[in-house]
Amino acid sequence: MIKILLGCDGFGEDLKNAIKTYLLSHNNKQYEVIDYGCCEYYKASATVATELKKLLERNETAFGMLFCGTGMGVSIIANKFEGISAATCENERAVRCARAISDANILCLGGKFTSSEDGIKMADAFLEQEFVQPPKSSEVSTPEWWSEDVENFLKTSKEGIAQVLAAQK
Repeated sequence: MIKILLGCDGFGEDLKNAIKTYLLSHNNKQYEVIDYGCCEYYKASATVATELKKLLERNETAFGMLFCGTGMGVSIIANKFEGISAATCENERAVRCARAISDANILCLGGKFTSSEDGIKMADAFLEQEFVQPPKSSEVSTPEWWSEDVENFLKTSKEGIAQVLAAQK
C-alpha cells in the first residue's frame, strides 16, 4: 500500500483538503492517506519530511504532499531533511518531470495559485509517474528530448548527488 503523507499551513489548507478528499474517494489505487493537519508551515514540512524519511528507511512505498501559499516555503524547509527531494510544481508537466528526472518524493503546491482541479491532476501525475521513465503526457508519448543518454545519466544521478553532498561535509 502506498502511504501518502499530507501537511499544510493555513494558506494551503483548502487545496490539501480537496486533494485528500479526492485520494480517499479514488482509493482503488490502495493509498493510505495520513493527514498531519494544518499548522505553521515550518512544522508541517518538518513533520512530513521526518515521517517520510522514516518510512523510506524501512523501504516502504511512500510520498509526501505539502501545501502553503506558493508551495515554495514548504519545499525549502522539507529539502533541509536528508533523503527528501521536495519539488514545488505549478503544472502537470513540471510534476511529471520532477518525478521522472529528480525522483521527487514530496510534491509541494501553492494554495494561492493552484485550483483544486489542477491540484488533483498534479497529485495523480505525481503518484503515477515513475523515476527514469519518460514523463507521460496526453500530448506526446515520449518527449523528443528523452533518450537513452538521459536514462543512463539519471540511473547514476543519485550516486553523483551523494558524492557532491559528501564533499561538502
